[in-house]
Amino acid sequence: MPSMFGKDTKKKELISKLGDIYTAIQREHQISPGDFPNLKRMQEQLAFHDFTKFHQLKPKLLESVDQMLANDIARLMQMIPHEEAEMMQNNATVHGGAFEGYTESPFGIGRGEGVDAGRGEHEWVVSHEKYEYDEVFNKLNPVNGKITGAAAKSEMVKSKLPNSVLSKVWKLADIDHDGMLDADEWALANHLIRIKLDGHDLPSDLPDHLIPPSKRDDMS
Repeated sequence: MPSMFGKDTKKKELISKLGDIYTAIQREHQISPGDFPNLKRMQEQLAFHDFTKFHQLKPKLLESVDQMLANDIARLMQMIPHEEAEMMQNNATVHGGAFEGYTESPFGIGRGEGVDAGRGEHEWVVSHEKYEYDEVFNKLNPVNGKITGAAAKSEMVKSKLPNSVLSKVWKLADIDHDGMLDADEWALANHLIRIKLDGHDLPSDLPDHLIPPSKRDDMS
């Protein structure tokens, strides 16, 4: 009986400290809080499990998982089809009546919102909040006008968006694909994060109106 009581006490202790465990893992591995299961629900589910039946950790298996996350997932992200962009384009078209023959309509769902905000405007929409993004950028120790991926990640995970979403933000913002971000790319990344936090979808490809003016000549 004392042995069973000791195990039950340890189980309760682990469950009660699950939040601290989450935090420690987030800091050690720079994992976004959005990638973790709901804390309260996980604690409730663990309360009904027999911890003695959990399988022991297998280092080789964990090594394989790390390899998959580092390489395979990144390759899979690049293979995601452009179905989302196609659906957005199809939904933007109004068929029938006075709108027949038009490829775009100002009355479409989400027009002027999310990633569509700033379309058709002369001024780069990201510049409205760029002064805020520049303050953070300068604190991330830029070298030759750019910050490293590690520095950017340390700040981007504070959004609590899943790493899968932040990976997509990075791919869209790193326009010159050099693995670093300059001030304009950093501002763009933060703009995309804000769009997602506001409940809007991210595009599969960066729209022309979101390309920083400093990059437009390079992409023409």
